[in-house]
Amino acid sequence: MGKSRFYLGEVGNGAAMKLVVNMIMGSMMASFSEGLVLTEKIGLDPKVLVEVISQGAISSPMYSLKGPSMIKSLYPTAFPLKHQQKDMRLALGLAESVSQSTPLAAAANELYKVAKSHGLSDEDFSAVIEALKPKLKC
Repeated sequence: MGKSRFYLGEVGNGAAMKLVVNMIMGSMMASFSEGLVLTEKIGLDPKVLVEVISQGAISSPMYSLKGPSMIKSLYPTAFPLKHQQKDMRLALGLAESVSQSTPLAAAANELYKVAKSHGLSDEDFSAVIEALKPKLKC
């Protein structure tokens, strides 16, 4: 998660924090995927989108690192999609256990499930973009 240490209290709180962070990361990647696909569909260069994002308020190393490979439909595995979807599922369960609505994460989870059903489980979680393309490459 990073180089810093955080005291989170009771045993299990670290695991809960990891689920929340991974839920956010998975939702961000799903939204980024939608943006890349839409950019290309409307005739704009997705490489330029990655650059524009890197210059603005929503800049994230994840977009700069994953974007160029995603544009080429290459998904070298750093964090398998199946693990991302598992963490999404567990985070949704955690949210439900405290009656917290998480509709964006739930929608993102559905995209990861579609990607898994098309044989992308062992690809990097950025392969979720394939769930949004008209023809899946399986």
